[in-house]
Amino acid sequence: MTTLLGDVPLQLKSTSVLPKTFYYPKATSEEIYARIIADIRFAYEHLPETADRGRYTKWAAAHFLAKLYLQRAQGQNFGQYRNADGSINPDDPNASLGLLYKGAGINDLDSAQLFATEVIDHFSSKNGGVFGGLAVDYWDLFRIGKGDWSNEDNSEIILPASYISSSSMEDNGRYGMRTDAAFTIQYYDAAWNIPARTWAYGVSKGELYLPSDWGYDVFTDKINDSRFEKSFQIEYPSASFDNASQTDGEGLPYNNSQNKSLTWTAGEATYFNANIRAGYDRASWDGRAAAVGEHKIGKGDLGLVFLENTKETAIDKEIALAQPYVLYPRWIRDGSNYYYRKTGKDRLVGNLGLLQTFGATNFRPSSRKFIDPNRTTVDNHFGSRDVAIFRLAETYLIRAEAYGRQGNYTAAINDINVLRKRAAYKNGEQRAEVLARLYPGSETLLTAERSYPYRSAEDTYNKIKVDAAYWDGVSEKSRLENYPPEANTDEKRFIHFIYNEVSREFSTEQVLYDGIHHAGIQLERVLHHNQLASSKQGNWPVSDNPVNGNGQDGNGKGVFRSIHTFKPFPQTFIDLLTDENNVPLSPEARKKYQNPGY
Repeated sequence: MTTLLGDVPLQLKSTSVLPKTFYYPKATSEEIYARIIADIRFAYEHLPETADRGRYTKWAAAHFLAKLYLQRAQGQNFGQYRNADGSINPDDPNASLGLLYKGAGINDLDSAQLFATEVIDHFSSKNGGVFGGLAVDYWDLFRIGKGDWSNEDNSEIILPASYISSSSMEDNGRYGMRTDAAFTIQYYDAAWNIPARTWAYGVSKGELYLPSDWGYDVFTDKINDSRFEKSFQIEYPSASFDNASQTDGEGLPYNNSQNKSLTWTAGEATYFNANIRAGYDRASWDGRAAAVGEHKIGKGDLGLVFLENTKETAIDKEIALAQPYVLYPRWIRDGSNYYYRKTGKDRLVGNLGLLQTFGATNFRPSSRKFIDPNRTTVDNHFGSRDVAIFRLAETYLIRAEAYGRQGNYTAAINDINVLRKRAAYKNGEQRAEVLARLYPGSETLLTAERSYPYRSAEDTYNKIKVDAAYWDGVSEKSRLENYPPEANTDEKRFIHFIYNEVSREFSTEQVLYDGIHHAGIQLERVLHHNQLASSKQGNWPVSDNPVNGNGQDGNGKGVFRSIHTFKPFPQTFIDLLTDENNVPLSPEARKKYQNPGY
């Protein structure tokens, strides 16, 4: 409530009857945080160290305490925007910052470190893993198979939201788990040799939640940081679903009469045979030549593939079209023209604007993290899998931020690099084909790494290992982090780096918002990174394919302002309020109760 609304009523007594008055004065966030911290300290002291899955433990309380102490420390400097009595002046242009103030504990950063360290040390000693209790492979946290929920028992998960995992698939609670349907694009189309929904690629229902371009570009080294391809479905091998056996298949052979995938044009076939075929050794392809009119995509081939590149690294249109699958780049070059997300059903022909609505679906890489093959039917959006609320990677980043806010960058870097070591490709680990062949940076890979099955020839940790240059404001590493202009000191850039790292580690896990909000950097990040919400002009690259004012013209399309970092109280709620004598609030009192700017 304080994250969404700031100061809110604090009810300390339960009631089962209609109140005699609707007198609900606000408590300050300082009062609320003091109460919450006291309650969670009590829980920490009394909860068991182990419990049934999904139940609270001492370590869940400790993790939450570390987070609460950090959030209070994040807001300490915003007390100047409150009145002496703790109230907010709604006419102050910085009133929204004042709502972030939650008090000033003397040792909040030390306390955040203390409780984070208890959690880290417990999980490290308990599990004895070389990664300090983290899952050894990042994908282990999300890997799931039909009839297999073993990922949910990973020792990195401190607290999950638990849902039923039986064949009955009954809702656990009022709604059950539906996250599996929130992040998936409409990936199925005969043109890609994926004629129906599959278990493996999830199910899309209604409006979807997909990243902005920044959500992909925050992965500044997609070639060496495995979290990018483990977070996003950047390629879809051809697939089919067999209703009789209720199983997935590998799609139809390219010469099967039922195969309806895209066919080769003369130009595409000529270019492929002359420039790509000799080096294209995917096992399913079997060295075949492209033939005009034949289907591109066969059994085991890639079907639909995304290339999240930049204008500077735009792929030539002729090369994009000649791939032995349907490739959708973010940027393509056609002579002297640069086109942004130019997509049609199968070839690069349509101009659909920034929203990229493809049918009812935003058409860009979607999250892999919540795909659920254990739905009762292939198109059922009721999921079965647990969702991690707290996991140890976040504990490391909480402690790293606390260290950095105290100027101890060495300790912060050590914690960040625990995650980076896990994020690196390991020697022999397989990359996605499109990463190894087409993504910017793939040219730095060894020839063997760019050949099927695209295995890494080394551990890439040293290529993504963090040092202080990542936030020095001078180096190429720092430039690639794309800091907002407001981040004009090492201290400010470090905080933004932490939340860039949160974005990389927790993409689509619904963790980022709280962090950037309480740190007071939500406004600058939205304005700098989210084009559809931002009012900034000239902040993005310009394409040659805007349509009727909609498209990549380099300008923001939104109206986000500082007041929007907090939400308004519903007017229907305010209209119900009374004073202690049960007299309805005056218009002036109702206006004062509402959050600034609304």
